[in-house]
Amino acid sequence: MRVRNVLPALAALAVTGLGLVGAAPAAAAPTAVPAQPSVTQQALGHDVYRGWYMSKGGCEEAGNAGVTRGHWDNFSCAPGRGEILWHLWTNR
Repeated sequence: MRVRNVLPALAALAVTGLGLVGAAPAAAAPTAVPAQPSVTQQALGHDVYRGWYMSKGGCEEAGNAGVTRGHWDNFSCAPGRGEILWHLWTNR
């Protein structure tokens, strides 16, 4: 009979404890430092970083789409680490 009384009390304490843990403030995440344009992109006037792509073709497709839509006038795709990632830079 005592087990019936103890189990619901333990369950209530567990739920309450989990609720308090979930309400604890999260640790402050480090702020991301914006990527600095490389010398090549600065020389071309491509100082706006637009994002990264998994292939050069995907980067060029996004760059051409932005030119077609009038978002920017020109772009460049720069290789990232080991040419696995490609970074899209634009002039505006």
